[in-house]
Amino acid sequence: MVFSLVIAGGMAGFASVAQARGMSQTEVRNAQQQLKNDGYYNGTVDGVDGPMTHAAIRKYQTDNNLTVNGRLDMATCKQLGIQNGPQASNTVANEANSSNANQANSSKVGEANQSENGTINNPSAATVRAAQRSLREKGFYKGNLNGAMGSETQAAIREFQKNSNLNVTGQLDQATLSNLGVSK
Repeated sequence: MVFSLVIAGGMAGFASVAQARGMSQTEVRNAQQQLKNDGYYNGTVDGVDGPMTHAAIRKYQTDNNLTVNGRLDMATCKQLGIQNGPQASNTVANEANSSNANQANSSKVGEANQSENGTINNPSAATVRAAQRSLREKGFYKGNLNGAMGSETQAAIREFQKNSNLNVTGQLDQATLSNLGVSK
């Protein structure tokens, strides 16, 4: 009985710490999933704001020229492509609604993302980051993994396309993503 109360108290303690930092368990879980997708987090996607999550966030912040604090601040959430960012969530229902809205938004982005010529219109930051990472691993990109389609990223894509005998556009299209080993 005492053990059960200690565990229950510990979980309540975690919830209040997460709430005090302005992060819901759903937001932490979303961040963990994105960090995992980007190769920064190797733990379980469980919504626990613990040392492994903080270490992954710090590494991500360092690689993306963000303020390194190990927390899901607004700039980090924006860079990760997390819609809501840090905010207090008062009820489980709010967390569920937030999660459902994020899932609906992300599926809409993916639906109309490809033009007739195969170019990905407005690729997500996660897709661009994955392409940047693959381009870096192949020696074509030396910049930050920032998820932005800037001139340095486009130049690396053009060079990769040229070396891979692809249509040279400097844009992400399905053939380029496939050759990079990236799914959109």
